[in-house]
Amino acid sequence: MRVLHVIPSVSDMYGGPSRAIIDIERALAQRAIDVTVVSTKDINEHMEFFGETAPGVGPLLPKRISFVKNTRFYKISFELGRWLKRNVEKFDLVHVHGAFSFPSVAAAFVARNKGVPYVVRPLGVLRQYGMNRRRPFLKRISFALIERALLESAAAVHFTSAAEMSDAEKIGLRCNGVVIPLGIDVRVTPPQWRENGSQLFTLLFLSRLDPVKNLEGLLRAFALVANETPNAVLKIAGDGAPQYVRSLKALAETLAIADRVEWLGHVTGGRKADLFSTASAFVLPSHSESFGIAAVEALAAGLPCIVSDEVAIAPDIEKAGAGVVTSTDPRDLAASIRRLQGDKKLCFVMSAAARILAEENFSLDVMGVRLEALYRRICEVDLRRPVKAS
Repeated sequence: MRVLHVIPSVSDMYGGPSRAIIDIERALAQRAIDVTVVSTKDINEHMEFFGETAPGVGPLLPKRISFVKNTRFYKISFELGRWLKRNVEKFDLVHVHGAFSFPSVAAAFVARNKGVPYVVRPLGVLRQYGMNRRRPFLKRISFALIERALLESAAAVHFTSAAEMSDAEKIGLRCNGVVIPLGIDVRVTPPQWRENGSQLFTLLFLSRLDPVKNLEGLLRAFALVANETPNAVLKIAGDGAPQYVRSLKALAETLAIADRVEWLGHVTGGRKADLFSTASAFVLPSHSESFGIAAVEALAAGLPCIVSDEVAIAPDIEKAGAGVVTSTDPRDLAASIRRLQGDKKLCFVMSAAARILAEENFSLDVMGVRLEALYRRICEVDLRRPVKAS
């Protein structure tokens, strides 16, 4: 089976959506599915993937093609448009990632016109926060004139959580929605929670630094905890817009916690694993999160998680007893931090539950099985285009 994946951009500055492509590639390669990923790039920019596909993950290595953007706004690429017209029919199915951008719209439009079944993963932009953030008026117009028809014509709309699908239903979208959570390689992470060998309680945030992540709320919450307990440390790993990062550091100074907050920048590989292995708990207090892949990484590492009720997988974490779900309010966040900080036995129990949840719901194998089943079901129903042998 040949599957084309189209995503507007692949770079560490775009966080989880880009990271997920690597994991999707690996999961499908293990199932002998021939994957091609196309994206856009700036002039003289390489296609920036998180890490590399490990050798031996499957019989087929993914093909990656990037096209120069003609405009930053809407990520228009005429070269990409021409390539899609010439090549879409060579694939059994197209998996589109994103909305409100030229690559996503062009891929869905061309696939529909050529009679090739396509799946759309909206990347959370249909949630209330996503629709109201950054050019909300243009998004409403675009959704009414373009995205709605393309989504409702799709063979399936791939939501990564039940919460994301529920939000799409609330705006009146009538589509063939399916929930398939993202998956990660759970084998590369430590098996259980460990005391970090000191009296410090190390709280870890690891994600893109962006206003949606509610870092201001986290800093204010940590200030409440730090004023009461001298053994708490907050480590913040991730990159963001320089001006925004400066404003966060200034807030830490104002709150008198600058000496208790470590700014680590973007981390990968062994350095990331070290952070997980020495942290006491993980926190993701986002205002909106259509999935929460950073939280899944923490679960796989056996870390108790503090997540806001706006993180889409929060119900899974709460039901499994793998962490604490709170509001985005700093006082509630502080109460959740105190709860874990003062109860090592609870952290140990949550650690075991976190690991089980990651293995059973969010592994590469589970995601690969579900995606392949979806693809084959779609292709078998579409009698005009029988599945090709890989």
